[in-house]
Amino acid sequence: MVRLAILLIGTQAVKRQWRLLPLLGGLWIALGMLVFLDVSSGALAIATDVLGGLFVLEGVLVLIGVWGSSRRAKAPLFARAVAFMLFGLMIMDVPFDHGISDSVLFGVVFFADGLLRIASAWVVRFRRWPVAILAALVEILLAVLILADWPWPHRYVIPYCMSVVLLISGLTLVRLGFQLRNLPAGASITELPMFQSRPWHSRGHLAEHERHAEDGELTLYVWTAAGSIEAPVPRPVVNRYIAAVDHNGVVSTGHAAVELHPDVYISLYPAMDIDHSPDDFTRLLRAGTENDVPGRWNETHEIEVAHWRRPDRRVKFRRYNAASLRRFWHDYQRDTTYNLTSRSCSTAASLALECALEGSIGHRHPWRAFFLLLLDPYLWLAAMLRHRGVTMAWTPGLVLDYGRALRRVVEREHLGRSGLRLRWQGALRQRATPTA
Repeated sequence: MVRLAILLIGTQAVKRQWRLLPLLGGLWIALGMLVFLDVSSGALAIATDVLGGLFVLEGVLVLIGVWGSSRRAKAPLFARAVAFMLFGLMIMDVPFDHGISDSVLFGVVFFADGLLRIASAWVVRFRRWPVAILAALVEILLAVLILADWPWPHRYVIPYCMSVVLLISGLTLVRLGFQLRNLPAGASITELPMFQSRPWHSRGHLAEHERHAEDGELTLYVWTAAGSIEAPVPRPVVNRYIAAVDHNGVVSTGHAAVELHPDVYISLYPAMDIDHSPDDFTRLLRAGTENDVPGRWNETHEIEVAHWRRPDRRVKFRRYNAASLRRFWHDYQRDTTYNLTSRSCSTAASLALECALEGSIGHRHPWRAFFLLLLDPYLWLAAMLRHRGVTMAWTPGLVLDYGRALRRVVEREHLGRSGLRLRWQGALRQRATPTA
């Protein structure tokens, strides 16, 4: 979450004050330790209550907008609103349940997430997959301890989790500060060692006056797995995030692309058809180089639509860093290798979005913007989706949710006290003008 916030604010906005990052990280670590030691007295419970209240409020605003949304968007918006409110209530200190309900829910979520991580790592075999399985086993062990009410009582689970989040975030801030110190002027933040887990390639240096040129709308196109084939077999979660199968047994993973007129269209596709039988598809999920195949870059969106079909989802951005995106595209397009898991259309689209949004929330007061971002529930959601995509595999459905969350963060007209008023007015305006 900290990395994503700094990426959106921009390197140049924080590099001049890099010394504050280790200091802030140290304070963050101290606060995490204080929360850990203060659990029994609960003097710092107000901090978690405020954070939980923000999530509940965001859920209410999303819920207000459900009635004014299109029929297709009602279900996902309602699910998002409920998730925000439940998570907020879990964080808040509700005295009558002594932390039992939220602790049990946390334990169940940790256990299910650990099983999902193990299954994904075993099937995909991405780089360092044994480490991912080990981390998942630790997560499952933690879930068992939470459910067993030992060695911590249920009411201590949420504060302990918050203290761990603060400790990890503090360490990240310390590392980030010292790495920023040696970053050349004008360089992308993605050149830092902590960002090297993704295949950014050379980003080069961007001149200061080029960093916020805007040429129109940046568009993320998504062909969902279920929308890419005729009559898919109903499997809601699998069809949304992994792959869809039609009644003939043909598998489709969907597609994703990013466009910026007039010269950027990032759409990576295998040179041969992506649809395979279920047996072949399972084998192709392995992320190793043995599954690298020749790929091709589609020339334009119009040509792709003419040869295939129109996307069933799109996300538009008005605020972005066009120079950063073009620099990334100049380097990334030289390699046409395609891998269904480690170098796919979705991988390219997620990288392109992050490059385009680098510095999009450039602010004269970066630390004020930083703290406001950390209080934005959509940044938390985007960070969670990013972690899942980076550690497992990007899919069109995951990129779609990631793009939508990022748009919610960067398309705010401005960060400040009026941000909540703008969200409330927008929800009411959407409620008053329903669409089909």
